[in-house]
Amino acid sequence: MPVTSLQCKRLAALLIFGLGFLWLPAVVADIPMRELVGELRGQLDQQTASWIILDLDRKRLHDFYAPRNFQPVWVNTHGPLQRAEQLRQTLILAEEEGLEPEAYPLPLIAQHWTARTAAELARLEQLLTNTFFLYSKHVRAGRFDPGKVDPLWHIATPDFNAVKLLNTTLAAANFGAALRDLPPPHAGYRRLREALARYRQRQRNGGWPQLPAGPYLKYGLRHPQISLLRRRLLAEGDLHLGPVKDSDFFDQAVKYAVERFQVRHGLKMDGIVGAASRAAMNVPISERIEQIKLNMERWRWLPRHLGRRYLMVNTAGYELTAIENAQPLFSMWVIIGKPERPTPAVRGVLHTVVFNPYWTVPSTIVFEDLIPEQQRNPNFLKSRGIRVFSNRRNGEELDAGKIDWSQVDKEHFPYVLRQDPGPTNPMGRIKFLFSNAFKVYLHDTPTRRLFNRQVRAFSSGCIRVEDPVRLAVYLLGAENRWTRKKIRETIASGESRKVPVPKAMPIYLVYWTAWVGADNAVSFREDVYDRDSPLSKCGSAGEEKTG
Repeated sequence: MPVTSLQCKRLAALLIFGLGFLWLPAVVADIPMRELVGELRGQLDQQTASWIILDLDRKRLHDFYAPRNFQPVWVNTHGPLQRAEQLRQTLILAEEEGLEPEAYPLPLIAQHWTARTAAELARLEQLLTNTFFLYSKHVRAGRFDPGKVDPLWHIATPDFNAVKLLNTTLAAANFGAALRDLPPPHAGYRRLREALARYRQRQRNGGWPQLPAGPYLKYGLRHPQISLLRRRLLAEGDLHLGPVKDSDFFDQAVKYAVERFQVRHGLKMDGIVGAASRAAMNVPISERIEQIKLNMERWRWLPRHLGRRYLMVNTAGYELTAIENAQPLFSMWVIIGKPERPTPAVRGVLHTVVFNPYWTVPSTIVFEDLIPEQQRNPNFLKSRGIRVFSNRRNGEELDAGKIDWSQVDKEHFPYVLRQDPGPTNPMGRIKFLFSNAFKVYLHDTPTRRLFNRQVRAFSSGCIRVEDPVRLAVYLLGAENRWTRKKIRETIASGESRKVPVPKAMPIYLVYWTAWVGADNAVSFREDVYDRDSPLSKCGSAGEEKTG
């Protein structure tokens, strides 16, 4: 009979805890509770814990036990309680949450599991509580502080109070269920967790084959590599196994499977295995597993409650999605900031739609793009319809041709550059304002052809949306008479107009390089901002201590 994954994990658990666990007595002699309580109090009052090699969060432990008069919660005078075993099993299976069981002191817990004295029981009690603090922080709010490992992440991390969370978990009617509820509740996280299990099983089964260098593989071709291609597509479920007369022939089923693979990886969907598709197919399964784990960590950085209605922009996936009641309503492509001017990860509240917006040029674009051009060509700003105003309230318009642009710099720039509404305005015809500290917003664009690119990182940080009219109808509400027809009429008027959103909506700009759709298909994207690598290195270096 083959050994199942669960059996492997149970066997590993026995090895972690030592074979001696099988014969040591499970019940200790009765110890008076007052002796156990006194021992726990005494150990926590010590300035050092010489009996243990693990750093204990002594202040947090004292904050937890002092209000309880140092009554233990994991053990009694006979040994570990059921909830202690439930926590231990959760730690053993921490890899299911994309965490590492080695990060938790399982061998040390095993060493004290069959404690026979009050001192040993008190040590086990502290170990379990300290480990709950560590694990719950990892699974609830993330292993790492995003501000330290990802400079582009500016979404506030979830509030985390280890003592309060432990008290809440202990008070739950079902402690085991409360432990299982610690991870993020979002469907996006749960689907990644399920995908992680599937990919690890594939890894145990040998992963997938590599495609060596070779010709373009396409429909109608017969080639020895096509049999290997079939095995590669079968490994991730893009191709379903069926009887074929000639496995070296590129038939319609293989073409469909290649197209599905290309869609999942953000590649041009042409059904041809060229250089890009071949490279994506040859990414080792270990790297895909790591990619899934990194994005599970990013989910842990988000608030547990995102809102009943919200917009989510996945910058790595170049996509905006409107979500209501945890279900996607519609999606559209977006263009994000170029790598040298990346779009940050932020949370805001979208509150205003602007029709026929003016474009007040950001300082980065002024100094890096426009002024160098104006210095070379005195008519550049005028030719682009960009007007110059004095930098004060109700500033007067100035003649760009009479300004000595060689004398301006970031410290001395008493001007505002602005472009009027119109067909060449970089904001397009609609702009969407939301609260954030980076002056980032969503907007239309006159450069529509860029939406046809697979990699769409061309802006100076703001988000260009594929269908701004549809988004405006959704935000303002057809029930409020903001139909497509009315919006087009408003745009046609040429008048700049700001319209408040009746129900201001949360918006999240996030960065998923791996995610799972409702159909359980796993999508991967290139790390356009190189944000996966630093996070992965942090994980390899070891766990961050409880904060």
